[in-house]
Amino acid sequence: MNNTLTRLADVETTSYLNGVRVAITHDKEQAQDQADLFTALGATIYYYPCIQIIPYEDKELENAVREAAAGKYDWLVLNDADTAWVVGEAMRAAGIDPNQIPRRLKVATIGCMTEIYTKEFLGLDSSFAPEIYTPEYVAEALRLKPGDRVLLPQSSMTRASLAKCLRNTGAEVTAINAYRTVIGRGGDPVPELLWEGKIDVITFTFPTAVRYFVKRLEYEGGSKAMLDDVCIACIGPLTAAAARDYGFHVTLVPEKHTIAGLVEAVNDYFRE
Repeated sequence: MNNTLTRLADVETTSYLNGVRVAITHDKEQAQDQADLFTALGATIYYYPCIQIIPYEDKELENAVREAAAGKYDWLVLNDADTAWVVGEAMRAAGIDPNQIPRRLKVATIGCMTEIYTKEFLGLDSSFAPEIYTPEYVAEALRLKPGDRVLLPQSSMTRASLAKCLRNTGAEVTAINAYRTVIGRGGDPVPELLWEGKIDVITFTFPTAVRYFVKRLEYEGGSKAMLDDVCIACIGPLTAAAARDYGFHVTLVPEKHTIAGLVEAVNDYFRE
């Protein structure tokens, strides 16, 4: 697993971001790696958390985690870092030690921070961590066989496309709504900064972040028109599609759908 300093080597060392003002749509703790990379290249960071994670109180996920520890599944697929955190909480609630997880259970971590969160909150290593996050690519690259049993916990807001692509391989997929998301709060006064022309870049790393960004921005007196001259950087095609659905002009999507790839793409944009 790479840490932030290691990933700095993946980002072009010549900085074109000195003085560039970047708004990040996750809270400070979850966005720390992104902030560190941008800061290392001279950017100024503002936080505007748009998502708050609320796990479900029913026992469905907890029971599924127990079944995974008992050997029911071949794959545990974690679609984003928030899911990894919620699954980790379910493991602790169920009293499951990571050492109890059968070695035959392989873990797939999809998303920029998911591998790190899986190691930190679940104590498990990833067997599959792609740099491209499209459902079609993930389903093909996993090389599932008919009859393979897959546990797919996810947000209630997640589109069904990944589960559908996984099932198309012949795998038996158990998709569980593990948590829901609501509008975040706190952080920096980004609507005011946008109004004053003091934001150059806004980054989105989840489709849900786009949705709740729009809701929070409008609730706090802002409008989408305030972003007309702002660089909108989306980590992958699904997030970019969500942004376009809301009428945003997406400035860039990196070839590698990772935090390092996102930061490098922003750096390249300001070089040009």
